[in-house]
Amino acid sequence: MEEENNRKKPKKFPWFEPFACEGCGDCIPVCPTGSVELLDDENQKVPKAWVTNPDTCIGCGKCAKACIVGAVQMTSYVDMAIKRYKEEKRPF
Repeated sequence: MEEENNRKKPKKFPWFEPFACEGCGDCIPVCPTGSVELLDDENQKVPKAWVTNPDTCIGCGKCAKACIVGAVQMTSYVDMAIKRYKEEKRPF
């Protein structure tokens, strides 16, 4: 496994689908590292969950398990997911 920021890269990573997110926030309190947040935008009716700090995410999958609508899936394309969250700071 590659080392990134002095830690091992997770085997899986959360992939949030903003269009499916209903903004309930159930994924927020279960994240042990605080890597997930609800982001608000004046053009959206509901806030959307997003990995705002991909460097601290450990890929535990608790956010995906907490999402009752399936807006979060765990992907094995970890590098692609990390790149997505670093380049797209907001899901809008």
